[in-house]
Amino acid sequence: MDLSMALSRILPPRLLAGFTLAAAIALPLASAAIWLFWDQLAPYSTDPAARYYDATSLGAAGRISGFALFFTGALIQAYGLLGLRRTFLEAAAGRTFSLASVYGFRRFARISLFMAAFGVIQRTGLILILSMSDPARQNALSIQIGTPELKAMFMGVLLVFVAQIFAQAKAAKDENDAFV
Repeated sequence: MDLSMALSRILPPRLLAGFTLAAAIALPLASAAIWLFWDQLAPYSTDPAARYYDATSLGAAGRISGFALFFTGALIQAYGLLGLRRTFLEAAAGRTFSLASVYGFRRFARISLFMAAFGVIQRTGLILILSMSDPARQNALSIQIGTPELKAMFMGVLLVFVAQIFAQAKAAKDENDAFV
């Protein structure tokens, strides 16, 4: 039994496709819920920025700005996850190296890399939104690029690299199939 068969038994591609679909739906819903129910959820935030600033003073303009910034990121991530879902569905149908599978994984990889950089923008935007709404600490700006951000960027680059290898493997498979 080869490795791909063993992995398919442990984590069937259809199950993984279901998980990615659930995540693609949950991300935008969770993002919207956070900003729609800000007063109830802000006190429980684990983000150091939300603990440093008075999150309860966030007005309508701040909520709309935060919603737009974070909902946009959630939609972009959901789009990437739907590409990964396509890869899993193609694998479940026995078409591991189909064009749709390669394009789906490539889309997920590129969006993962983009979201690593966009995450820095989102965090900076959150600090601006919170600081502009907090009368005690107005107009602060903090840009954080630390270990978590570098790790996310490295993982994004790694996924793009794997997607490129995946595309080359598909090209080699197509070439081999042409000889047969």
